[in-house]
Amino acid sequence: MLAVKQHGFGGREQLSTCELPRPTPKEGFVLVRVAAVSIHAGDHHMLTGRPYITRLVGLNEIPGMDFSGVVEEIGPGVANFAAGDEVFGTTDTAGGAFAEYVSAPAKNIVRKPATVSWEEAACLPTSGMTALQALRLGSPVRAGQRVLINGASSGVGTFAVQLAKSMGAHVTGVCSTQNVEMVRSLGADVVVDYRTESVEAAAKADSESYDKIIDLAGRYGWRRLLKPSGSLVAVALPESECIPCVLCSIVCSPCCCCCLSQRKSHALMQAVTPADMEELAGMVTDGKLRVVLGLQLSGINEVPDALAGHSETTGQGHRKGKTVISFAAKPETMTRG
Repeated sequence: MLAVKQHGFGGREQLSTCELPRPTPKEGFVLVRVAAVSIHAGDHHMLTGRPYITRLVGLNEIPGMDFSGVVEEIGPGVANFAAGDEVFGTTDTAGGAFAEYVSAPAKNIVRKPATVSWEEAACLPTSGMTALQALRLGSPVRAGQRVLINGASSGVGTFAVQLAKSMGAHVTGVCSTQNVEMVRSLGADVVVDYRTESVEAAAKADSESYDKIIDLAGRYGWRRLLKPSGSLVAVALPESECIPCVLCSIVCSPCCCCCLSQRKSHALMQAVTPADMEELAGMVTDGKLRVVLGLQLSGINEVPDALAGHSETTGQGHRKGKTVISFAAKPETMTRG
């Protein structure tokens, strides 16, 4: 099979496209012929090995996590899928998705609704689950609450804006100038262009603090914008290369609170949850959730450049929405090989 191979941690120079042995699904795994893949910030961290804590996971010969495609073969002990099923899912940090075939745990995939495209389905797993779980972490978002999303034009951010609105929240999105109208079109009540206005000034003008802040880009000083009982959810990994510092941010943040306040900070550790993927796909089917497709490419040979240049956070030079690469142009081309 044709696959993207990662030779080491670094940049584009560590990636090539070559023929590698097609995997055989072991017990509890499913072999999927890939139709489309998406790229998120975690893929980029696994390529660069930065922050250095990501290197503790180890180097994957084939990178890539999120995919959609057709079940080719099932491994021993798999009873809920059959050859020919249209599915989507993730390999999580085990990688392997950026190839013509991927072997993934059956517990990490779900069936793709017929009305959801290959590209849309490939974009849902990690970014969609991250947004959904961030809004639930700590005290789940309730109707009437005020939510601020920093990095609202990113892959996770575009999902988070829509999901927060579906929960009945008043949503403030923070993004750069060129993405203001797009974020507003997703339902954000207030959009702050961080290049021309500070979030602090916008909050002061609105005379309101926030019940929850979702930080997808990484910055300090959010806590003073929270209500006394509010919570901050940090999704972006810290830039620090000090492994103890990063570990502290992950392990200690969930219980960190000011001694004179109920404000809490949480570091999100996204979990692969099939029920969440099914919920997200159902919302797309019902027209309640839109997948914002940013950079759209075709062919596995496009993956290395897209992966090496990818960033899912906001800021100059950063992409909006989801980067997706199609391996098969039409569903009818996904017949079993």
